[in-house]
Amino acid sequence: MVAIPEDVRKMLKDQKFIVVGSVDPNGVANLSPRTAFYFADDMIYWLDFFKHKSQGNFQVIPWVSVAVFDKEKLKGFQMKGKVSFVTDESQKRKVTDVIARSVTGKTSAKVFERMSQNKKPDVIMFHPRVVYSLSPQEESGKPVVCDEDGETVAFFGKVKC
Repeated sequence: MVAIPEDVRKMLKDQKFIVVGSVDPNGVANLSPRTAFYFADDMIYWLDFFKHKSQGNFQVIPWVSVAVFDKEKLKGFQMKGKVSFVTDESQKRKVTDVIARSVTGKTSAKVFERMSQNKKPDVIMFHPRVVYSLSPQEESGKPVVCDEDGETVAFFGKVKC
């Protein structure tokens, strides 16, 4: 796994908005905006309430792209990596509460009681493997940082950081 570079973490914190790109088994792309997320040094978590196209795609093809951008500065980053579902109930509760508090200032219980049927989200965990710049003045084909483990190399080919 790679650590999310400091400038990407700063942009995630400042923009409070990411776009997740997935693909279905037929090769049809799907983009999904996310505003309820939390990030650590080497992963991003987000809540999935809807459980439609993206979630089905994640279950079949876990490789996704996550983009964050600043339209004012014309800068951004794209991360490519794998997602998984957090299944440990304790970790799921902790991450859900962290995200709920950061977005609403309230605990997840307070947020969910306002939703119909007290609907609980799935927690998705994204591990970036390759990070690219989306800034027009920078080389977008050369990774800013990349993981050189066997699975990443098998999927992307030999990338040079």
